[in-house]
Order: sequence, then structure tokens, then C-alpha cells
Amino acid sequence: MHNWETKDPYLTAWVRLRQASDAALRAVEIELGKRQTTLAQMDVLLILSMSKVPLSPGEISAYVFREKHSVSALLSRMQRAGYVKKVRSKKDQRVVKIQIQPKGKDLLNGSIAVIIGYARDLLRARFDDKEIKQLDKFMKALRDLALHELGTEGRRVPATIEWEPEPMAQWQGIIKQYHAGAAGVRKVAAAKAK
Repeated sequence: MHNWETKDPYLTAWVRLRQASDAALRAVEIELGKRQTTLAQMDVLLILSMSKVPLSPGEISAYVFREKHSVSALLSRMQRAGYVKKVRSKKDQRVVKIQIQPKGKDLLNGSIAVIIGYARDLLRARFDDKEIKQLDKFMKALRDLALHELGTEGRRVPATIEWEPEPMAQWQGIIKQYHAGAAGVRKVAAAKAK
């Protein structure tokens, strides 16, 4: 990756934003690849695990901010792998809901440390508490502006989706085990110490 410098600070910031996102996502994808999964699959499994009710493919596509046809193809692959199950409504055969399966829960639990642990480690290696709140404020403003350009807006997460204490506590334990092992996210903390 090249360190592009332009005479336009807005263009330079845009390039850095893209590079930061691309590099971080690639690092996560490499770690997830070791577990035979992808970030797209993890996004779907995470939202299904947090939902109190089965979700339709359209609802999932809205949560993960992907096109419906892309999510539909992803869900088909995930069903073939045994991670999710498509269930047709008994009242209306046109209505399909997606349920996470035990194999999907196992994959999520085995990979959640990569997503949450890596993200936290990467950001904590560079930003203190005050800076991360400021970065979050700027990123939210940028996201909201882009969503406005797309004719939509950020919405509150509905009550049917929640970060329940039990999975969060379980995931925190998994993250601690992950940090104690030989996986990749600790490279970030080591880089900060240098």
C-alpha cells in the first residue's frame, strides 16, 4: 500500500480513510479465513444471534447494509454449510425467515474474538478513550452524510435486537482466551509497545 500525499487535504483524508478500512478489513478476513469463514458470514450470524425473532433475508440485508440479492446468495451458501436454516411460513409460503443453527453458533463463538478482539485492539493501540469518542463522533457524522446522499438515514436498532449480557460475557471470555493464545490480534498491541 502506498502512502499517497496530495495537495488536497480532503482527498488525502479520503484516501487514508479507504486505506485504513481496506487494511483493517483484510487483516480480519485473513484471520477469519483460518476459521473457514468470512466477515460477511460473521455479520449475518452476529445479527441472527442478537435477534429475539427469526429474520427475513430483507431484514438481514438492511442490518448488514448489503444488497438483497447478495445476501440471498450468501444465505444459500450458509444454509448448504449448515450455519443457518431457511424456514417458510406455514401461513404464507412466500415468507421466509432465517434461523441460526447450532453449527452457525459454534462458528460464531469460535470467531467472535477475531471480530471484536481485533477491532478493539486495533483502535486501543492508537486512540485513548477521549480520542476514540471523538473519532466515533466524526465517523458517525460522515456515515450520516453518506446515508443522506443515498436517500436514507441511520435508524435505531429495534427492540428485537439486543446485546444480551450472557453472549457478551461468553464472548469476553473467548476474547481473553484468544489474547492468551498465538493468534494475530496481539500483533497490534505489540506494535504499540515499540
